[in-house]
Amino acid sequence: MDLTGHSTDFVVDASFPEGMRRFVRLGQQRWPGLFLYGEPLSPGVLADWRLPEPEEDGLSGIVTFSSGQEMEDFWEEHGYALDTERQGPYAVFYRHHAQPLHATAVSGVHASSPENEAAVEGTGLLLSEYYAVSIVTPEDPETDPFSRSVVDDFLASFGGPTAAPV
Repeated sequence: MDLTGHSTDFVVDASFPEGMRRFVRLGQQRWPGLFLYGEPLSPGVLADWRLPEPEEDGLSGIVTFSSGQEMEDFWEEHGYALDTERQGPYAVFYRHHAQPLHATAVSGVHASSPENEAAVEGTGLLLSEYYAVSIVTPEDPETDPFSRSVVDDFLASFGGPTAAPV
């Protein structure tokens, strides 16, 4: 199968595991029959769901999302693609980095207010630890409403502002 999907990448602080719990909850609101990791999410499991730690082999962790067995089968054949309902499977790849990250100038800031954006734009960034995260959606979120809604849910899960609808 050819590689498919579109990756949207983020650096996320140590709140990533808790934000992912909120993101999974939003996934279940999107699809009441939500499958995680190719299996149905049982009722009541979400309350105890925790982000699995990646294996010690240095590979990224992954959480996969689909609407059910039909989408899982579609995924096997078509990869990250939109189905006839204009929805598709998506995934979050993540890697925890337990060392500092420093950036000399933050740019392209989106915050809850213009004042907060102005206060951060151009400043330095220092995190004591972080997660490198990639959300893989069927299409480019800049042009596809479904993929945009997935990225918007991710941003909302971390209290971030979402982009204007496509």
